[in-house]
Amino acid sequence: MMLSGVPVRAAELSQFKLGVITDEVTQDFEKALVWAKYYGLGWVELRFLWNKYVTDLKPDEVKRAQELLAKHGMRVSVVDSPYLKTLLPGTTSKFNEGKKDPLQSDFDRQGEILEKSIARATDFGTDKVRIFAFLRVAEPKTVFDRVALELSKAAAIAQREEIRLVLENEFSCNVATGVEGAAMLKAVNAPSLGLNWDPGNAYAAGELKPYPDGYEPLDKKRMWHMHLKDAAPNPKGGEAVWVPIGAGKIDYVEQFRALLKNGYDGTMSLETHYLNAAKDKEVSSGESMDGLLKVIRNA
Repeated sequence: MMLSGVPVRAAELSQFKLGVITDEVTQDFEKALVWAKYYGLGWVELRFLWNKYVTDLKPDEVKRAQELLAKHGMRVSVVDSPYLKTLLPGTTSKFNEGKKDPLQSDFDRQGEILEKSIARATDFGTDKVRIFAFLRVAEPKTVFDRVALELSKAAAIAQREEIRLVLENEFSCNVATGVEGAAMLKAVNAPSLGLNWDPGNAYAAGELKPYPDGYEPLDKKRMWHMHLKDAAPNPKGGEAVWVPIGAGKIDYVEQFRALLKNGYDGTMSLETHYLNAAKDKEVSSGESMDGLLKVIRNA
């Protein structure tokens, strides 16, 4: 654990429910919790623990994670799921070519994945499960209604289980930007479906001003969670590159000012993605968290 100096503590910035996706720091769950505590965070989002996806944890691993959360005084904001990060039947996607994302699974497994994700959320005391909108096709508008139908079905299941689904705008999926997220939530007007707003993903998908262009059309009452990472143009061309928060092109100062103005009370997670030259995830996440806390103090 390489922690040094005195960071701006998140506890001093208590107007936001700030956390981190633990595997962005380390796969060692307790080390990640210690890191989060060092920064004064009160929340963690669960994706991979001990190199295993959260929905695949065995009962003894769930119990161990629960004990560690209690030991370090951390609450779980969201349980991540790979639900609908798959091909919609009858479609193709460039994001399904070449090296396959380990979270992608066959369409016929999606019901099982949702069931396991809801159970895991209950295990960890949260009512929020992160989901997707199928792998992105060349013309997402052509599958909009089919995606909306599948999300409506999932929302009905979640409502019965008293769970809220947070749909992530993911650059590899059919809902990738704020504008697309706003349109989908309008089409699926279900009380159990909201948005996981990710300005970094929106930028990577071509929405070059996530704030204000992507944020403004969103139904703020249905924005329940956020992922925070920063991006910049690739000097060599091609896809955007991830950078520490505050060093990229996303106007996070104005984004946070808008969140304060709009009374945002949802949770949010640092999702670093950026890696420094040494490929040290803990240090890279520290750089990004330091940048994030500075942004918030300037908001």
